Amino acid sequence: MLWLERKYLSQVVSSLEMAKWKNENTLNHRCPYCGDSQKNQYKARGFHFTVGQNFIYKCHNCGKSTSSVNFLKDHFPIIHKEYIKEWLQETGKKPRTKKTRSSNDFKFTPRKELLNMKEVDLTALCFRANERSASRDYLESRKFPKDKIKQLWFVNQAQTLSSFSEKYRDRVLGNDPRIVIPFYNENGELIGISGRAINDSPLRYLTMRFVDDVPLIYNLNNVDNTKTIFVTEGPLDSLFLPNSIAVGGSDFKKIDKKFKDNAILVYDNEPRSTEIIKKISEVIEDGWTVCIWNDRRVSQYKDINDMIQGGLTQDEIVEVITSNSYTGLSAKTKLTEWKRI
Repeated sequence: MLWLERKYLSQVVSSLEMAKWKNENTLNHRCPYCGDSQKNQYKARGFHFTVGQNFIYKCHNCGKSTSSVNFLKDHFPIIHKEYIKEWLQETGKKPRTKKTRSSNDFKFTPRKELLNMKEVDLTALCFRANERSASRDYLESRKFPKDKIKQLWFVNQAQTLSSFSEKYRDRVLGNDPRIVIPFYNENGELIGISGRAINDSPLRYLTMRFVDDVPLIYNLNNVDNTKTIFVTEGPLDSLFLPNSIAVGGSDFKKIDKKFKDNAILVYDNEPRSTEIIKKISEVIEDGWTVCIWNDRRVSQYKDINDMIQGGLTQDEIVEVITSNSYTGLSAKTKLTEWKRI
């Protein structure tokens, strides 16, 4: 059904790079399978065109060829399900049923066990951030290290994230493209994700918790507690620092106290935020070491990514943090000076 396939292809045009209908039977855009030309970001070599009563997709960069319906299934699974539902209604056909299996053959996998898989959950619904030009270009433009980009994931549509858990099925609003940040526990089990919009969405972060009563701490599965641990607010900022974790906000109290001896808490550089000042005061009282950004080299920057984009290197930022980290009475004194800036 050409009209039906055209209808659902039109629904995803805004989520495809450089997408444009050349005519009513030809849709052109950059290929999401290969990322299209790496030399020229303005080249778009992916085409949907008609063969008989169906649309076919072909990329003239990587050679990928498939039906446009399968294209939707690969990149827009929720849209694909809607297409199938309407196609069944229009044709009067019934959905295929799988061969019935005996109870002896069926193995039940609890939902919690599914959510604790390390990589399979992400690979089923997301792309590697370094393998899609939209996410790769966004992260590289903000000077994220290429080896760190590989740790992140990407979805073309935020609604895809609702498939992770029934609990969030109706809570995912909008359909923005998002960087997906995975949260693992110390055993490497996936316990949550956070989707960061790469456009101007008013909802910058969309966070999902898969295991109740377990705090979401980014990179907990890789940190070395025998060395200095840099603890940042945002996971993306932590990617610029060695041996770092992030709390995904400004609530540093959820960090396990076993890290206290080696951790430096690195809040964003917001001396005029009464909320941040209050939270820093509280962790100082609890005996944590805190970075106080009372340094002219970084006074104009809000966070670590701003510092990187402003020209500072990782080594320079680490030096600023370590030379401006305090505990106890000295931390209180420096905090008082900082909030007057």
